[in-house]
Amino acid sequence: MKSITSRDNPTVRRLVRLSTSARHRRMERLLLLDGVHVIQAYRDAFGLDGGQLVFRAESLRTPEIGAWAEVSTGVEALVLPGPVFALCTPVETPTGVLAVVPWPELVWPAPSRSGFFVLVDGVQDPGNLGAILRSAAAAGGVGALLSRHCADPWSPRSLRGGMGAQFLLPVREGCDLVAECSALGAPVIAADAGGAVSLFDVDLPARCGFVVGAEGRGVDPALVARAAAKVSIPMAAGVESLNVAAAATLLFYEWVRRGVKPAVSPGLGTP
Repeated sequence: MKSITSRDNPTVRRLVRLSTSARHRRMERLLLLDGVHVIQAYRDAFGLDGGQLVFRAESLRTPEIGAWAEVSTGVEALVLPGPVFALCTPVETPTGVLAVVPWPELVWPAPSRSGFFVLVDGVQDPGNLGAILRSAAAAGGVGALLSRHCADPWSPRSLRGGMGAQFLLPVREGCDLVAECSALGAPVIAADAGGAVSLFDVDLPARCGFVVGAEGRGVDPALVARAAAKVSIPMAAGVESLNVAAAATLLFYEWVRRGVKPAVSPGLGTP
């Protein structure tokens, strides 16, 4: 393993750019992964050959991180002291290992008679966005469509929130969700606090789309108008709303409960 101690090292500066700049990630077609479980999920899906593992020196003493150092054959391995490592990851509680890997390319699903899509309108918190994608993948979703105002699903925080979902669930960004409602060729169900029908009473087709909206603002009214149904989630008196990721999870698993069982997704581990 190669040790780097200077924050001015060109490799460190590149890691910082990948950590903080979506433009650089897209330009280089590289992702920066933070954490054992999300790295494991990527490795299970695509392998790590040609990638790069970056270890915090102090974390190599822990069994979990140390084990990764022992199996890093075929991968360039770097060791950084704690303060330098901290520059390279934007997450608040880094685990002690990063990976630089090629951007994955997933094929958008062909038309089918069953499966649900999630249409995400303006969710700006990367952790919430990652959690929505994680729940969609776990429940057997077939694709995610994100509006132009959503957080970057490939940022380190979104990837950590998704825990590997982005390596299983095809994602399309910058979508005109109103137009996509027609293109899907399937009924769209919008989560709306003012919805007249309960989620637990609405018809959920085998093929459909679920629309969830930004924290606070909710779903764009033009998008709500295109929905086949506007559903609310029953809550106890005094509770105004749910976190958007929690609400999305309820939508997805109510669809599953109606009789569609998700495939097991071994890449979606615990944090």
